[in-house]
Amino acid sequence: MVRFLRPLSLLLALLPAIAGAGEAPVAPPRDARIEAEIAALLARMTLEEKVGQMYMGGWSPDFDLSEVTSSSIGALSGPPDAPTIASIAATARRTRLGIPLLFTQDMIHGYRTLFPMPLGLAASFDPRVIAAAAEGTAREAAAQGMHLALGPMVDLSRDPRWGRVVEGPGEDVFLSRLFAEATVRGLAKGGLAATLKHFVGYGAAEAGREYAATWIPDVQLRDVYLPAFHAGLSAGAPMVMAAFNALNGIPVTANRFALTTLLKGEWGFDGFVVSDWDSVSELKAHGLAATDSDAVALAVNAGLDVEMAGRLFPRLLPDLVRAGRVPMARIDDAVTRVLRVKHRLGLFDATRPAIDPAAATAALATPATREIAREVARRSVVLLKNDADRLPLVAPPPRIAVIGAAAADAGDHMGAWGAAGRREDVPLLLDQLRDRLAGRSEVTFSAPCDDACRSTDGFDAAVATAAASDLVIAVLGEPWWMTAEATSRTRLGLPNHQEELLTRLAATGKPIVLVVIAGRPMVLTETLPKVAAILWTFSPGTMGGAALADLLLGEASPSARLPMSLPRAVGQVPISYDQLPSGRPTGPDLLTSRYLDEEASPLFPFGYGLTYTRFAHRDLRVVADRLRLADTLAVAVTVANVGSRPGREIVQLYVHDLVASRSRPLRQLAALAIVDLAPGESREVTLSVPVADLAFHDDAGRRIVEPGVFRVFVGGSSDATLSADVTVVEGTPSP
Repeated sequence: MVRFLRPLSLLLALLPAIAGAGEAPVAPPRDARIEAEIAALLARMTLEEKVGQMYMGGWSPDFDLSEVTSSSIGALSGPPDAPTIASIAATARRTRLGIPLLFTQDMIHGYRTLFPMPLGLAASFDPRVIAAAAEGTAREAAAQGMHLALGPMVDLSRDPRWGRVVEGPGEDVFLSRLFAEATVRGLAKGGLAATLKHFVGYGAAEAGREYAATWIPDVQLRDVYLPAFHAGLSAGAPMVMAAFNALNGIPVTANRFALTTLLKGEWGFDGFVVSDWDSVSELKAHGLAATDSDAVALAVNAGLDVEMAGRLFPRLLPDLVRAGRVPMARIDDAVTRVLRVKHRLGLFDATRPAIDPAAATAALATPATREIAREVARRSVVLLKNDADRLPLVAPPPRIAVIGAAAADAGDHMGAWGAAGRREDVPLLLDQLRDRLAGRSEVTFSAPCDDACRSTDGFDAAVATAAASDLVIAVLGEPWWMTAEATSRTRLGLPNHQEELLTRLAATGKPIVLVVIAGRPMVLTETLPKVAAILWTFSPGTMGGAALADLLLGEASPSARLPMSLPRAVGQVPISYDQLPSGRPTGPDLLTSRYLDEEASPLFPFGYGLTYTRFAHRDLRVVADRLRLADTLAVAVTVANVGSRPGREIVQLYVHDLVASRSRPLRQLAALAIVDLAPGESREVTLSVPVADLAFHDDAGRRIVEPGVFRVFVGGSSDATLSADVTVVEGTPSP
């Protein structure tokens, strides 16, 4: 096993600190020397040079280097390699003021070595795993000369119809904060700064439709959608990307409340805000601006500092300043923010080492990075079903049929947003099974359709292959191109003809192990009875095939948990476990909060996941049952491995504020503990939550803790049944 994981005792101390939800200012202390140097440089700059710092271009093979020589660009996204970056950086140093360029790229889940998609990383429920993936990404990219990642995406979402759920941390506030901080710190350790996106509310798109509007009340915005951004900024992210969506009727690209009043005012953020790709021009389509000039003025005056693509800022902004439509003070503020970030990243440091192309190449896809990616992928796979302990295949049957094109498709292993990833780096699941079962089992393969299963022409051959086997491993799900941006779906079952294929495979009577490679939670209500076991992965990355083979063959054990609830039917979504109570709770009677045609509960709840052993939780006790505001809520529980194999349990603590001045969620994840136990071993685990983290926002935007009784639930998912009560006797002082 890879030894990047920290000791359990350190993790238990780390988790509550990572998840702190306080709203202290997010900016680090300013360096007086840097601020003076920025002011002196600003005084030497022409208006056009200032505006150049407010533009981020995109590299292409026909990139015009005159953008650099004329100082009309301050940052560049997507340069392909170290020699290109070195050449462009040298050109920038030769300009009149020698202001360095900021180089960046979308690195959603890796650079050359791809890790699991972010929803898979969140499924680990482990900040060490998340941070390790970020650090591995950064080490590869920083060696090429990159400075900044256009990520992480920390948009919280409860609607799996939205394709971009796979790029973020899922449905939970606590887990999203943990994900944001672990990713930012991991990137920084590897040498890259982070961009938090998409600020804010993008994950609440109406009907799960990409780029659609969002309507979020202020209290929900502050309690649900903002905490991950605050956590990431507190961890040191220097850049925020404005979201494409309209928030409460105002596109975020020109939303003064979001960008200036909240982010820069209340939170004190002193980095810079960049637009999403060409979103300034899109203000016209939103109906907010009549002309490009109007769009630029609205965006800059609202607090947008940098335009990404579109070239409207360099073309129009100087004249808008001269006409008095954009104050020079706003330009100077934006440029100061950009230069401050460049200084903090060391770009003005004359002793900064030059890019070494040979070292850059040697840093890519190293054996160490690939092994970390393999371990991270193992920790991202959720075991949803395992009837009769069908898995692991420690004693594999003589004949195994692998069915499904995805088993031999490197792209489906890698997932969307491939950055610099290469298919030839990918060990395929099919090859791994064949190689590692050679001499023990005959592995046959059939691809009855493409990875989206748009045809049934090959079904007869696949069924014959299955019928001649002792066990079927069906590898199905969403192909990589059906995931991530612009991939919203209205039907959430297995795509196209895959369910029909499973029905025919099941009719052979052979046991089926289903491996699902997906980009979102899907509806498995029809699927579940047809299969003996299900391994679920959210695009496992470059080493995903090897990791899946490890899990199937018992060389590693699954431990991941669902970061989003799996619905029974698409009509349930948006769905999340942390719902508010109802005056008529769900029940069998007609006039209750229920459906006529389906159960109200999810098919699999948030936090759910099996292992190859079984765990019991007992002897829950509260360390102190009366708490003041400065105290910590702590509970202890004994966790026992009552199965026959070693395993990892993820113990989850949920909290419910029983009576408050506004309805509070029935449960909210508040703490985690990760426990590795041998068969028959047990251990007492303590989970802790600062009382201050029990806060919520009132109508005035203040975080408050109210005295009262809180019920805690402890177990292996959001359906945990062990419970106890504690009383908070002191709340937040009245203003």
